[in-house]
Amino acid sequence: MPPELRTAHQQNDRAVMEAYGMPVKTTTESSCVAELMRRYQALTAGEEKK
Repeated sequence: MPPELRTAHQQNDRAVMEAYGMPVKTTTESSCVAELMRRYQALTAGEEKK
């Protein structure tokens, strides 16, 4: 991955973690994705399938 793209991904990850109140220094990419999925599932629980 080009260094510029890696930096952009890291900055985006940090912004998402901060926006959702996750500790930036101790949150891994996989734990971040898992937390975002939990939040998504909680938000969409009970919605009717179209």
